[in-house]
Amino acid sequence: MKEATVEKKFYPDYLVEILAVALVIGMATLVLSMSYPKELGRRISFSAPFSPKPEWFFLWFFEILKYFKGNFAFIGAVVLPAIFIVTLVMIPFIDSGGRGRIRATVAIGLIYLCFIVFTILPALDY
Repeated sequence: MKEATVEKKFYPDYLVEILAVALVIGMATLVLSMSYPKELGRRISFSAPFSPKPEWFFLWFFEILKYFKGNFAFIGAVVLPAIFIVTLVMIPFIDSGGRGRIRATVAIGLIYLCFIVFTILPALDY
């Protein structure tokens, strides 16, 4: 004995099901977000002196600028970041030759080490 199968069509059968599920998920998200609000940003104390702090991904740059003051600021602001970028661009050329892979690995490792050290140093000061 064969059972009769009813074929569902996209419109309106599946569309109603999809919209119902989307509505339930949207309402659940709304209820949860209203029940547990997230605080935005850090609290501002108007009595404390203003001390600007960069985001974490610029900490290395601001730390390098601490070491080059006055007339030497150009070296820390332009020359050293340019050397990092040129070194990264030159990696395919550094990688050629007999010991190229080792030289390229050392170059990338030194750049990453500089970024990590100069990011962690100011993070420890805050």
